[in-house]
Amino acid sequence: MKKILITLFISTGLSASNTDPTDMQLHLGATYIISSATTAYALNKTNNKKKAMLIGFSTGMAVGITKELIDKRAQNKDVVGNIVGSALGCFVVTIPLRWYSVNYFITM
Repeated sequence: MKKILITLFISTGLSASNTDPTDMQLHLGATYIISSATTAYALNKTNNKKKAMLIGFSTGMAVGITKELIDKRAQNKDVVGNIVGSALGCFVVTIPLRWYSVNYFITM
């Protein structure tokens, strides 16, 4: 087990030294915030989970791709960060919001 962990740490250290993960993390974080806020708002207005997730994901991707088109040096890894951030944002925010709206406190 120790050999596997050491190999994992060495391999991630080598791959991290070749790239700058900060920009991709910023893309992921920004699209996560945008898509989660948009999904929460759309879920509150439409009360339709699938529609709200689609609106949230689309909004996060639209903002991320627009930023990439304006950017002087566009990179594929930033688009991956946009996809992951938008997907996580629209998925994660619907879990507590849908659970909260189930009238949990009335049944107790």
